[in-house]
Amino acid sequence: MPPASALRPHPLLERLRRRLLGPLFDRLGYDLVPAVPDWTHRPLSRRETEALIGSAAVRLDADLAACGLALPGGAWPEVAAFWDLIGTAPVAQRRGGNGFNGALQLYVLMRALRPRIVIESGVFRGLTTWIARQACPEAEILCFDPDLSGLRYRDPGARYHARDWSACDLAGLDLAQAVGFFDDHISQARRVVEARARGITRLIFDDDAAAHRLHAHGGPAFPTIAMLMDAAAGPEPVRWRRNGREFVYRPDDPEARAARAVIAASHAFDDLHAATGYSPARITYVALAPPGSGDST
Repeated sequence: MPPASALRPHPLLERLRRRLLGPLFDRLGYDLVPAVPDWTHRPLSRRETEALIGSAAVRLDADLAACGLALPGGAWPEVAAFWDLIGTAPVAQRRGGNGFNGALQLYVLMRALRPRIVIESGVFRGLTTWIARQACPEAEILCFDPDLSGLRYRDPGARYHARDWSACDLAGLDLAQAVGFFDDHISQARRVVEARARGITRLIFDDDAAAHRLHAHGGPAFPTIAMLMDAAAGPEPVRWRRNGREFVYRPDDPEARAARAVIAASHAFDDLHAATGYSPARITYVALAPPGSGDST
């Protein structure tokens, strides 16, 4: 893990933040906090560390079982390895992207799925690319994002494309061995349809929020998987307001129906907040029906 001094703000800047800038921003209605990743805050004593790892592992084992997946030694060794690994992450992000819980879930899922190819749509600063590489050292990783200017980590073995993944020719790749990871603020129904058309049947989605919680999330991709799979939803449109702008989702939208028809199973992972104390994650695993089945809408 990097030395603590490399992760803490400079003492002079921290005093300036606390005494002058913090109170000023507070009066303006903003919260000024140091830009350090959440995993720098951690228990140090053995009993509490093992309690956190064990609690997370129990939930992750249950989530994997619900997906029809498993790790040979269970989740505990993988969570313990990740606990040591995350401190070496080359990307220190606080806002946007994944925190500890989302990164842990992605790591464990990739370890269980063991894809030969990873398609990543939505790269941001590169943390999730790094996580995928740690989990699957031999995988071929293809990264897609219209704007790659914010990268803080560039994987030397990955291929980067500054465009939408649907616009890229992937001929010659065995996509049946691929996993698609989508964290790109694009309709998750659209991503399901696109992945199915290319023969990718194992998908991971970030930011999968239920319809009644969507108003609390900035820039959500909708419909989310939770919205698509809501068995209690009727034909009535779902409406909400965010930052003064009104949004609407119609469950009978043709793309939503097409996506719903090819989803064989989906499972939203436990947000892990109760297990770890870190900010909740919203990771969902989706298995699609094999090509040639479930195509009717």
